[in-house]
Amino acid sequence: MRATDSFLLLSLFLTACGGEVEELSEPLEAPTSQVYKSDRVEEEWAQNLRRAIEFGGLESARTLLELHTDELGVEAELLSARLLTAEGADLDAQRAIERARRAAPDDVRVPGTASEMHSAYGRSQSALDEIKRAYELGGARPEIYRAQGVYFLSQPGRAREGLELLVRAREMDPTLPFLDRATAQAHLLLAKESLSKNDLNGAMKAVEQAYQLDSEEFETRRLLSDVLLGQKRVEDALVVMEDLYADGYPVLGELATLEKQAAFVKLLRSEREEALDLFLRARSHGLSEAHLGSGAQMLLDAAALALEEGVKAYEGSEFERARERFERAVELDPGSLSARNHLGVVCYQAEDDEAAIEQWSEVWSLALAEGLSLPEPVEVNLARAYVRSGALGEAERVLRESLELYPKGLHSDLVQQHLDVISSGQ
Repeated sequence: MRATDSFLLLSLFLTACGGEVEELSEPLEAPTSQVYKSDRVEEEWAQNLRRAIEFGGLESARTLLELHTDELGVEAELLSARLLTAEGADLDAQRAIERARRAAPDDVRVPGTASEMHSAYGRSQSALDEIKRAYELGGARPEIYRAQGVYFLSQPGRAREGLELLVRAREMDPTLPFLDRATAQAHLLLAKESLSKNDLNGAMKAVEQAYQLDSEEFETRRLLSDVLLGQKRVEDALVVMEDLYADGYPVLGELATLEKQAAFVKLLRSEREEALDLFLRARSHGLSEAHLGSGAQMLLDAAALALEEGVKAYEGSEFERARERFERAVELDPGSLSARNHLGVVCYQAEDDEAAIEQWSEVWSLALAEGLSLPEPVEVNLARAYVRSGALGEAERVLRESLELYPKGLHSDLVQQHLDVISSGQ
């Protein structure tokens, strides 16, 4: 046994919970060979079962376990304990451990697995007791190194010791299950430690190793984004955060903030339209105007410019270009009544009544809500679009609504004329 191993194994029992000191009853023995030969079932289905439990495929794991319980022997109870722990059924998991202990009292895997279950729930003294039992049964075995490694990972500031034990377990048994996720967690803890010290290179190296072993772990992916951001790789950090959001994780606030930061990166590269799109995304993801800062004014300025370009295109009979510019103006500034009205006009002229109704309805609703007197007869235009689309009832409703609210308004005579026409059925 290497000197490093001896130190790690002994230190485990010299630092128990609550300041108590544990001692081994007998000296530790070196393993009989460098690589340990396991007697576990190594069929493909068994490997898939273990991986499913390790990485959260609990439904498929349950199915496989029920299909192959008889073939696994005592390991069936140990896998059941892991599965139950993953499902949050701690008491049932402990019952499974005790059934395994009764069935195979001399199997070192039983206390080894039990220790890992205790570590998962923060029961440090119980985890230590089980590791001691495991040594008394089997000496230095890869399963015990794994259990010790997992124990150290549950203790603040001892991730490096835990990682060394997990590496030792893999050296002894390269196919030992339930190592990848634990090792990934060790690297993740070390990455966090490095990041807290502003060691970005060390943090990146560790988080990449964690990601290689467990690419679906949320905390690893989020920390990767943090490290990339620390390295000023804003766009790369944004890609990671976008993937997390797409996978359903609650990172909307972080995503919006990164979108804003990436927008300013784009501006520095003179990529103005891409920057505006990122400001838009940040706003749609909940970033307020105050938090957008100068980005909010950039959106308003860009909307005004797009509106101006749309008017020029319309006056030059470039109707498709005009529509595209008005649509961009509305996208940049949804509250622009002028942009929406102009867009309604070009949509109506293109006989796209649905789009015209959408824009004019929004203008009319905003005018009603704010008590505005519109310079153009938007309600009449909206009624015309409704009539052409066959929605006569909606057209009549809008016109009557206008007369009720503005009986002597700027467009009341025109509104009455159109209402009379609709009411007469002409």
